Amino acid sequence: MADAKPPIAFIGLGAMGFGMATHLIKQGYPVTGFDVWAPTLERFRAAGGQTATTPASAVADKAFCVCMVATAQQAQDVLLDGPSPAVPALPHGAALLLCSTVPCDYVQSLDRQLRAIGRGDILLVDSPVSGGAARAADGTLSIMAGMSAEALAAARPLLAEMADPAKLYIVEGGVGAGSNMKMVHQVLAACQILAASEAMGFAARLGLDLAAAQKAVLASDAWNWMFEHRTPRMLTQFQPIASAVNIIIKDTRIITAEAKRSAFSVPMTSTALLGYEEAVAKGYGPDDDSSLLRLYTESAGAGASSDKTEEEKVALVVDLLKAINLCAAAESLAFSSCVGLDLDQVLDLCVNAAGASTMLKLHGPSYINALRAGEASKASTAAEGALSVGQVAERLKSVVEEAERIGVPVPLGKQALGVFGEALEFGTPATAVEAVVNPATVPASSMEAAMRPHFFTHGLPQSNKKEEENCHWCQIRSFATHQSIPITIVNDEDDSVLNPHFRFIDHSIIASNVPVAEESFRTGCDCDNDKDCMYNTCQCLDEMGPDSDEEDEDMSNPGTRRKRFAYHSQGPKAGLLRSRILTSREPIYECHEGCSCSLACPNRVVERGRTVPLHIFRTEDRGWGVKCQVDLKRGQFVDRYLGEIITSKEADRRRAESTISQRKDVYLFALDKFSDPDSLDPRLAGPPLEVDGEWMSGPTRFINHSCEPNLRIFARVGDRADKHIHDLALFAIRDIPAGTELTFDYVDRSEEDDDAHDPAKIKDMTKCLCGTKGCRGFLW
Repeated sequence: MADAKPPIAFIGLGAMGFGMATHLIKQGYPVTGFDVWAPTLERFRAAGGQTATTPASAVADKAFCVCMVATAQQAQDVLLDGPSPAVPALPHGAALLLCSTVPCDYVQSLDRQLRAIGRGDILLVDSPVSGGAARAADGTLSIMAGMSAEALAAARPLLAEMADPAKLYIVEGGVGAGSNMKMVHQVLAACQILAASEAMGFAARLGLDLAAAQKAVLASDAWNWMFEHRTPRMLTQFQPIASAVNIIIKDTRIITAEAKRSAFSVPMTSTALLGYEEAVAKGYGPDDDSSLLRLYTESAGAGASSDKTEEEKVALVVDLLKAINLCAAAESLAFSSCVGLDLDQVLDLCVNAAGASTMLKLHGPSYINALRAGEASKASTAAEGALSVGQVAERLKSVVEEAERIGVPVPLGKQALGVFGEALEFGTPATAVEAVVNPATVPASSMEAAMRPHFFTHGLPQSNKKEEENCHWCQIRSFATHQSIPITIVNDEDDSVLNPHFRFIDHSIIASNVPVAEESFRTGCDCDNDKDCMYNTCQCLDEMGPDSDEEDEDMSNPGTRRKRFAYHSQGPKAGLLRSRILTSREPIYECHEGCSCSLACPNRVVERGRTVPLHIFRTEDRGWGVKCQVDLKRGQFVDRYLGEIITSKEADRRRAESTISQRKDVYLFALDKFSDPDSLDPRLAGPPLEVDGEWMSGPTRFINHSCEPNLRIFARVGDRADKHIHDLALFAIRDIPAGTELTFDYVDRSEEDDDAHDPAKIKDMTKCLCGTKGCRGFLW
């Protein structure tokens, strides 16, 4: 008699999960399923499964748990944070198979969380899947699994039940490696799903019969798996719904977020993400992703009709797809190299999965050789009869020109042309097409290497202009204050460089959907003399706190004007923040560009901007930090915290995209000083705006936290018509000798956080690394 198969808990019975779970039932496994959607549970019972009302009850006494939810946040909720989570109820030594597509850093954080709560006995298997609902139901999925040797021994039989025997990939690197493998595969999926719609939209505007165009592409070297499986639904009004836009946009955001953290450029995937975001904004999110065709057919301009022959039109569509497929393949394999995956294993997976394309099959092996050769590949010449960079670029240029002439957008095609154009800058038209894998994959290995192009080539005719645009030193040098009060960057600790995706700015960038005051509502003082702006007669100070207690006022004369502005007005303290303001959390009201006074007005301290040099340096144990090269006085303005000013909704989306929201919160600061649910101004009554300095900011973005800081952030208001967009101004709260590291309290609270004494909550808190005597232990 055959051994009885072990009972399985299955959490998440969506399109993929339902097929996987019912397949296990057919193979003789007792499966208990949990899902938040009651009708799904009814279907599952009808298919022979048992159901549970909570994750905890689903996993009780089960040695195996498969989690197949949609996002990292959902996984966190069902496993640890939500009501009746699964992890505490798992028996000792159980295997937990996380099959969801999540970022590598999330599954690694889950591993750390398990150990932190004393559940290191759980055998975590990082095992995302690919293949669609049909293959899930017949047990022929592609599975990419990273785990410990012990977890592999326990989980392999169950993984084998759900996978095609030739498509179970055990990925070296432990937990996180499986998710990285899925991520680089999804680079191909993200590019090629949108490319299918771009090619068919182009074909429609060219006047081709779509069914005939589809047939021609499938018979050509432009074939890819996504085109073959998406275009039939384009011909049937995007039915049935097999894979929603909301699914691929989630995966694409994972790629771009992880690429930023890895300091790696993914131009094709980033362009695809813009298309998906546009689709979601138009309400296409729940629709089948074949419906992305509407982005091209509904937004086509009023261009001329194409005068090409049918054969020439088909050739243009084929050339468009071939170029996109070539760039997507290069981007996927190059990113694989960046994150340390086995390139041969990646290629074997991708040519046999949904990311497959003829271009990948033909050029994948030589792409891998080029990656291993590094810089030398940029000088390689195409073999006789093989594609060269010049050939692809010339054909693609013709595609883009025709698309512009007839009024149809081809954003992926344009981006691919940029990729090939960049390869041409390093080589010649005869350079082998494999050269496209390397321009973005050779990051500087040290600060010295990162600086060298700036000091030796930038500004010269032979300089790479795109490289100059992304150069931190070029960005800093462009600031008007560079010569007198420079920003400097030095690393004497290790080989780290600033993330190349980060951009220095000298003013905050307001998002297009952030409401600003109309000109008719703007305010400003009409003081005739700059000195008048210190007194209570200045309209800019109407909302300033109590009058000044400065010694130079004649308090005995009732008719004397009262000084009300925030700064000392004379003597050695002139321009420094007054003590009463410095020890409070009151806002600062200043004159601004809409006022009659001059820029020299004493009430324009923050308005005039930074007046001290700042030095970004590498610390021993807390990443980057900031020092000032001159002494700072108590009450002296240092600089503003800059970034993208975005809505609360967008900030929440970015937190979710970041996976570990606490890390994103280090860079997000709410502009909530004037928030009031009872305000008549809807901009103040609603959720506050936030400043995101993660990817664009000034030097203050690199200032570290301290529980005993030497700086404090104050809300500074210029034009009161836009109080909801106030500045975050950093002032010294004590004398600071030159060369001392600058710090501020990211939380800036006086009371102690009770959560820091709650063992159940400590595991989710962000540990503080400031090391001061008064350290609170945790940030939040």
